[in-house]
Amino acid sequence: MKGNAGESCREIEVPVAWGHIAVKTWGKEDDPAVFCFHGILDNAGAFDGLISLLPKTFYYIAVDLPGHGRSSHFPEHLPIHTINYILAYKALKGYFKLEKFTIIGHSYGGQIGFLYAQMYPQHVERLVLLDAIISMPVPASWYVEYMKEKLEMHLEIEEKLATRSPPSYTYEEALNRVQFSRNWGTINRDAARALLNRAIQPVDGLEGRFRFTLDQRLKNFINPTVDLRYVVDAYKNAPLHCPTLIILAKETLLQQHFKRLTKILAKNVVIKLVEGKHDVHNDKPEVVAPLVEKFLLCKKHKL
Repeated sequence: MKGNAGESCREIEVPVAWGHIAVKTWGKEDDPAVFCFHGILDNAGAFDGLISLLPKTFYYIAVDLPGHGRSSHFPEHLPIHTINYILAYKALKGYFKLEKFTIIGHSYGGQIGFLYAQMYPQHVERLVLLDAIISMPVPASWYVEYMKEKLEMHLEIEEKLATRSPPSYTYEEALNRVQFSRNWGTINRDAARALLNRAIQPVDGLEGRFRFTLDQRLKNFINPTVDLRYVVDAYKNAPLHCPTLIILAKETLLQQHFKRLTKILAKNVVIKLVEGKHDVHNDKPEVVAPLVEKFLLCKKHKL
């Protein structure tokens, strides 16, 4: 039996110290839990199409990461660091009272899922990475410039937030931005609409106008400042212990950037290539769903 993204979907606000994390769930709470974490600047709507094609025998929890969708922003005035999101993952685990769960993560959400599985292997049953492997390393030769650039950009964003009103858009204008103004290529209209429905709010006093709810600091987030050599050595010391499926889109071919890492991945980590772009799980979920379904249902964890 397949799921249905519109069937018995429930919205929940998970309380955290800085506000709440918005999630939408499908299925029965006593079924095996599957957390779905979106990429940077997206939201839980990115999984509507994929979840509609997956088995109904799981409890799917699609998350708006802090600063995205309907979730609260992290506390003001400080830069956003990737490690902050481990706090969000931990908070969700505690709220749902889960000892073990599966993670499906796209792009940035998958990178954090990879890190979480390294840090807390006892909690991760399976891991699915959608066009993701690890956080992009920062070469030692670029370290100083990287940090300076992030700091200066943060100050610029702070100034804009303090001195300018956020722009507003009609629904169609906002939809076009979500569909066409993406770093990794365009997505189809339905995929864009699924994201937009959680990404905007009406502007008071301006009928038919909307503003994006996104935390602007996310356009300048800071990754751990380690190079690929360090990442490879860290993986050797803390490999992924859970069965792991990495699905890479042929039009992005991230594995080309991580050849040194992919060569040492454990036997429980399998990489599959699919036709499509970076957002293929949202743009053409029917391409990704069969691989994810097979992985979730395989009791012996063989792909």
